Amino acid sequence: TGVQQQFVVTQAHPGGAGVVQISPAIITAGPMQTVTLATTNAAAGIQVAGVANTANGLSMLYHKSAFAFATADLVMPRGVDFSARQVFDGISMRIVRQYDINSDRFPCRLDVLYGYRTLRPQLACRLACN
Repeated sequence: TGVQQQFVVTQAHPGGAGVVQISPAIITAGPMQTVTLATTNAAAGIQVAGVANTANGLSMLYHKSAFAFATADLVMPRGVDFSARQVFDGISMRIVRQYDINSDRFPCRLDVLYGYRTLRPQLACRLACN
């Protein structure tokens, strides 16, 4: 893919010679290949990302009842060239088109009136991906 694979050291290593336990496993060939082997050990390199015992990625973990998102129907204007309103998956959207005599154009507006709120903060948290 041209993107470097990230590996995580899963067990403390005392240093020196030995095997470092990592995840995911190294796969050197096939459709699930995770590494390209260098022709010499001198060409192989390790880039350290982050600091030990520090979260390097945060995710959100929440129940679907933790947050609310709502839309409302907007007023349908009269005396315009075209107007319509549709509701899809609970999201109400309005389009209005009107002729502009000054510029000889038909500008269009596409609007959504929405709001969101945290209803139950105890059902959501940030998850450190260590």
